[in-house]
Amino acid sequence: MKTYIVKIKPLTGFGSPIKGDSLFGHLCWQAVYDPQLFGKPLKELLKDYEENPFIIVSSAFPFIDEKIYLKRPSLPLFKLFKLTEEEFVQKRKELKSKNYFAFEIPLKPLNEIEYEKINFIEEDTQTRCTINRISGTTGEPPFNPYTVDRFYFNCELAIFAGIRQDITIDSFEEALSRVGKYGFGKDATVGYGKFEVIESKEIQLSNASQNFNALYTLAPSVPKKEEVKEIYFSPFIRFGRHGSFLAKSKNPFKNPVIFADEAAVIIPAQYTQKPYIGMSVRNLSKTVPETVTQGYSLVLPVEVR
Repeated sequence: MKTYIVKIKPLTGFGSPIKGDSLFGHLCWQAVYDPQLFGKPLKELLKDYEENPFIIVSSAFPFIDEKIYLKRPSLPLFKLFKLTEEEFVQKRKELKSKNYFAFEIPLKPLNEIEYEKINFIEEDTQTRCTINRISGTTGEPPFNPYTVDRFYFNCELAIFAGIRQDITIDSFEEALSRVGKYGFGKDATVGYGKFEVIESKEIQLSNASQNFNALYTLAPSVPKKEEVKEIYFSPFIRFGRHGSFLAKSKNPFKNPVIFADEAAVIIPAQYTQKPYIGMSVRNLSKTVPETVTQGYSLVLPVEVR
C-alpha cells in the first residue's frame, strides 16, 4: 500500500467535520455511481476488504503556512509536558488548550514536541424556513423560521490516504474531486461541504520516527484486540445513516459504532510493516446487509517516553 498526502481547499461552509470513516463512505458512493472509477465495481473492491483494504483515508487536518497540524495525542498531559506537579495544577487549562502540533519527519518524542493552540474553524448559523406546501408560505409552527449550525475552515486541509497497489492516485483524486464537487456530509444538498483537490504527494509514514514504540492514528478506528497491548484514546460514536438514494429508504439509519477517535496512541502487541491498524466494520444495516464502514486508520510511528 502506498501512502499520500492530498491537499484540498474548502469552498463553502460545512455541516459536519471531515472524518476518515465518513469520507470513506463518500468515496464508496462514487464507486457505485461509476463502477470503473477504481477499475472494479465496489462489490469486487470490498470482497477482500477484511484482509486487503483498497483505500484507507484519514480525517482532514489543517494545513497552515506550509505545515500540517495534527491533533494532540490522546495521552495524559503528564506524558506530553515536562512539568512539575505544581506547574500542572497552575497551567492545566492552558495546557489543555494546546490542541495541535506541527507534523514533521522525523517526529520528536511526544513529550518533546511543541504543542500549539490552533483555531482553524469559524462557526456560523444559517436561518431557514419550513414551507407549508399547501399555502406556499411559512406560518404557524412547525413552519416558523429556524437556525442551522454551520462552520467554515479558514485554511486549506490535508488528508492522508493509503491506496492499494492496483488503485491509481489519479483515480483517487478524481473520486475525491467528485465528492468535493457535490458536497460532503450534512446538508450537502443545500450547498454545504464543497471543496477542490489541489495536489497530492507520496509520503513514507514509516519514516516519521526511527525510535518508535507506539502508533498514532490519523482517523477514527476500531483496532483488533490482538493488535493492541495498550491504548490511549477518546471515544467517538458514529450514529451513521445511509447516503444518496438510500437516505430516503424506509430505514436509512445504521447501527451505532464506537470508534477510538483520531489521535489515539496505541502500544502495539507486535510491530508489523503495515501502515495501518484496525478492521472493517460490518453488521451495520438492516436495509443493506452488505454495508461496511472503515474501521482502519493509517498510523504514524511515534516515541512515547
